[in-house]
Amino acid sequence: MQKGIIAAGHDKTAEAAALILKEGGNAFDAAIAAFFATFVTEPCMSSPGGGAFANILTAQGQSVFLDCFCQTPKYKRPISEIDFGPMVVNFGSTTETFHVGMGSIAVPGIIAGIYYIHEHFATLPMSVLVEPALDLARNGVVINDFQFFDIRVLEAIMTKEEEARNIFYPTGSPLPVGSVLKMPALADYLEFLVKEGKREFYEGAVGQRLVSDSKERGGFLTERDLLDYEVKVSKPLSFGYRDKTILTNPLPSMGGTLLGLVMRKLEKRYQKNYKAFSKEHVQTLQQIIDEVFRIERSVTNLNKKWGSTSHFNIVDKTGNAINITMSNGEGCGYMVPGTNIMMNNMLGEASLLPNGFHSWTADTRLSSMMSPTLVLDADKKFEIAIGTGGASRIPAAIAQVLHYMIDFKMEVNEAVHAARLHNEHLELNLEPDFVGKHLPSTKELLKVINWEAPAMYFGGVHTIQRKGNRLYAAGDTRREGFALEV
Repeated sequence: MQKGIIAAGHDKTAEAAALILKEGGNAFDAAIAAFFATFVTEPCMSSPGGGAFANILTAQGQSVFLDCFCQTPKYKRPISEIDFGPMVVNFGSTTETFHVGMGSIAVPGIIAGIYYIHEHFATLPMSVLVEPALDLARNGVVINDFQFFDIRVLEAIMTKEEEARNIFYPTGSPLPVGSVLKMPALADYLEFLVKEGKREFYEGAVGQRLVSDSKERGGFLTERDLLDYEVKVSKPLSFGYRDKTILTNPLPSMGGTLLGLVMRKLEKRYQKNYKAFSKEHVQTLQQIIDEVFRIERSVTNLNKKWGSTSHFNIVDKTGNAINITMSNGEGCGYMVPGTNIMMNNMLGEASLLPNGFHSWTADTRLSSMMSPTLVLDADKKFEIAIGTGGASRIPAAIAQVLHYMIDFKMEVNEAVHAARLHNEHLELNLEPDFVGKHLPSTKELLKVINWEAPAMYFGGVHTIQRKGNRLYAAGDTRREGFALEV
């Protein structure tokens, strides 16, 4: 009998969750272990210094959405005092400018989120749940292609200060594929954290050092910012699609709303006689995604091409389901000394600040495109857990995989690896099966980019599906995802 199933962004993240399921933990215990593990396995995506969203469905049918994303500071300082500036990241074929420094740090929420899940849904002691991450941090994780790509393209950020430089560029070059990444100071801190409890992060030595450095080095964070941070607990945004119910990220974040818009248009326009990847199918998807993102681009700035974001899903044998999407932005370049904890750069994310940098409203939860999503069947029982990284492309990527699974009845692995497109800012990106089947440019000059192979640009849509009494999972190979059955 299955004890559970995991779809995650890294094999060691999935294995951390699996260890806990084997020890008798539930999906929420396993999620905490996976969360801790991501700090080591996906350090450019996840950190105690970042933010996240969690979508929870208990075996008893309780549905809860947790916003543990980053909060803007309570007070602004004169811009002349702020450490905040551009850093150019080279992607090879293109460059992108991110903004980093102490003045880019928003109030982190991940640790508060982990503790909320533990207090309300978990069954095992935190000391047990952190063990897989401690082992990974001390004994190391082998660098894969995707992690190498992250570390290399974010060189300007990862080498900004000595502590991060020593971890990721110990010889002056990025850790190569096949080498071992270790973060021993992070292990020591996490071990200390679980002994002392959540408030240690916000009130203890780490929080005090973060506030002190922020004050002295041009940041906004104060003691009150950390003390007052709270997880926002709500019901997920819920909407119907065919005979399903889709549960996703509610406002103020925009990702779930955009997902809902795409799905509603698909429900009206998809014709049952369409064949997957036919000309009619491709053109319908192209038009719908363009319309939805055309609406959105009038109210916010969706110009961020990269997406330093990851996602995992876990379902256990009793029917508990949880999926979590997390991000550290690209990191601000600063690690809390002696902890290996890179802080976020959410106040330097153009896509989160539509009116420009430093336009943020004080003491406000930041919006996001992240959309951890659960789908219920006609009987309101769990059927699908799905999510992805990928910045503004997140809603469209999730919508396409759901469309393949629900409308074309594809198996989960086939749906996750089927071709995707994205249409935004008069730029149409097509994976191979879509090439040559799109609508030609009419009034507006449309730039068409034909990808030679499936690419990480289109996200990593790790997914779980229940069919009958069996659970199936797929890790998206575009971002070296991994599925594991226990």
